[in-house]
Amino acid sequence: MEQKSNVNMQSTVVTVNYRKNSYLKEHGVSFHWWRESETSMHRHDFYEFFIMTDGATRHELNGDTAILKKGALVMLTPEDAHQFRRIGERSSIHMNFCASPVKFYGICAAIGADVEALCAPGARRSVELTAEELGYFTTKAGLINMLMRRGEKGYVALISAMIAQMISVVSVAGGDELKGYPEWFKALLERIHSPENVACTARDVYAMGSFSPPVMVEYFKRYTGKTVAGYLKEMKCDYAREWLAETEMSTLEIAGLLGYDSLSHFNRIFKEYASIPPAKFRRAIKEGRAKAANADINERSVFDRQEEGAGSAANK
Repeated sequence: MEQKSNVNMQSTVVTVNYRKNSYLKEHGVSFHWWRESETSMHRHDFYEFFIMTDGATRHELNGDTAILKKGALVMLTPEDAHQFRRIGERSSIHMNFCASPVKFYGICAAIGADVEALCAPGARRSVELTAEELGYFTTKAGLINMLMRRGEKGYVALISAMIAQMISVVSVAGGDELKGYPEWFKALLERIHSPENVACTARDVYAMGSFSPPVMVEYFKRYTGKTVAGYLKEMKCDYAREWLAETEMSTLEIAGLLGYDSLSHFNRIFKEYASIPPAKFRRAIKEGRAKAANADINERSVFDRQEEGAGSAANK
């Protein structure tokens, strides 16, 4: 569904009542696309999540201003007053997911989210989604839009599920930094690093966990500072570096064991990691060891000559 603004810009803060939205009134949730670049200053008596899918906009929220670009996810509470302002001639598009207070509290209770912490003044309620996360939500939004146009009721459950995912993403991103990993995350990393999973993909990792891709990505960013794909890339390059240095396996064999179908793709990934291609890395390791061995031989030779000289002087 698509919604456009027909409200002129004004200085007063308009309150949008969820009961005037037929979807929110009947089902407690709603979804629409927003393609206008400007709105009046307003607040809602419901909860809203919006994701920027194209362009950029100036977002004024509770007196603060931020430039939002593609991939920005923002959660709004009934206490928030905000508006969108055009940046020059640039346009913007974002998708909106809304939930009535009762529905929002119910979803939070179902997934164990802390409503007070999530809605506390000063709490972080914005996230920069990765391309993978944005793609996930965009795909689901397309499905919701299709179901709504057909009049199929399945969209209500899907909207609720997406809101649950966004609550989880915002909760994880806004959580306090933790010391160490929780047990479930340690177990997941151990499984990923096991030999039988060395060729695993991000999709495989999602299947191993108990969370959706966007939530899993946020947990990885929180605990490792990397996305799932970024973490796997580094892990595989660590394996490659060790195998290049310690085995006689060809670069093609190593690439295959790590799950790369294309040797050129593997070479490019490894070069990004080590600044040199795999073949040059292996050659540098061998040359370095040869130099170290020669230096060790020369050092021992000098020591032996010194010992021989000392022995000869003692015999005189």
